[in-house]
Amino acid sequence: MVNGMSPAQVPHGVPVVAAWSMGIDSTAMIIEWVARGMPLSAVLTADTGTEREETYAFLPLFQQWMDERGIEHHVVRYTPRRFKHWPPYFTLLENCLTNATLPSISFGRHSCSLGPASETVSFARDE
Repeated sequence: MVNGMSPAQVPHGVPVVAAWSMGIDSTAMIIEWVARGMPLSAVLTADTGTEREETYAFLPLFQQWMDERGIEHHVVRYTPRRFKHWPPYFTLLENCLTNATLPSISFGRHSCSLGPASETVSFARDE
């Protein structure tokens, strides 16, 4: 669904942007979307700076896949400038420690990116 519309109902020319977490589910969703021939204007990734090494190793592979299909891709990252907090932080993990916040996902207690991104994910067919 895109803004309450099925992909077939998205008006021609309306930009469709996918959020890619570099994990299994969003990777499979993008692959399935493209395989169905649906329009995809761009893919946006927010890099927290604390992804697993395996996740960063996959980034250029999927970037190449998107390039081969003409899919625009952007990675956004936090770029520290002037620090108002001490100690300064550069990653999501350092932010959490500096600001005394503890989301469990930042400390490895939940693994949304584990497993090969090539695993098959089934999508419910439009009714």
